[in-house]
Amino acid sequence: MIAFDRKPVFGAIIDMFGKLQQPQVDRLDAAIDAGLGILTPASVRQIGLTSADFSDVARALGCTVAQIRAVWEVESGGGWFTDVRTEILASDGPGGFIDGPHLPKILFEAHIFDRETGGRFRASHPNLSSSRWNRKLYVGGPAEWLRLNKAMQLDRRAALRSASVGGPQIMGFNHKLAGFDTVEAFWDAMKVSERAHLDAFAAFIRNSNLLAALRQISNYHAACVPFASGYNGTGFAANEYHIKIARAHAKFSAA
Repeated sequence: MIAFDRKPVFGAIIDMFGKLQQPQVDRLDAAIDAGLGILTPASVRQIGLTSADFSDVARALGCTVAQIRAVWEVESGGGWFTDVRTEILASDGPGGFIDGPHLPKILFEAHIFDRETGGRFRASHPNLSSSRWNRKLYVGGPAEWLRLNKAMQLDRRAALRSASVGGPQIMGFNHKLAGFDTVEAFWDAMKVSERAHLDAFAAFIRNSNLLAALRQISNYHAACVPFASGYNGTGFAANEYHIKIARAHAKFSAA
């Protein structure tokens, strides 16, 4: 993907013609894309997955469609916010990082940002940096993008590493396990399509040595324990992830 800073372009246009509405921003983004010969998150959103998408990934992983679909159903929280508020889109200006009415779901983790920044923003920004996980710091929904944007003003790379994104909610610091050399490339892909979410999920499974456990999944709870524990950690049993995966597998294998 070609690196191109759009903000000076939008800034000049605003200076000449005044404030832009989101449809105008979208049209300008599309015109820039056409000039560069690229498809970007601003001009394309591919929301939703097809049977062919799951078949492709199952083939690549050497598992069954039922196995990958069962895991995706249980682990994915849904990929997108499809009606993002105007004030959120305007928070970093036209052509900025937050761009377009459809954005992937995210959750900003203050305790991870604290770890990534050595706690240096803990006193000044306690809602963004916390020494421990605190559920009360979540604002939920598309407004999590505002938290991310504020954290990016403090330390861009640390902020991008400190939020989970997409259907499977992969953390930014796991970008290499998800198949991306940089956290920026990871976010660029996650803003384009839900298929990119699924491909990142598949790469994460492969690179986290969970492939054998994935292929073991069946309708039996015990067979799902290795994957559930490997993906979700020691809390898998309390949340019955192995039971949920087995139940989902039974549904998809019978289809």
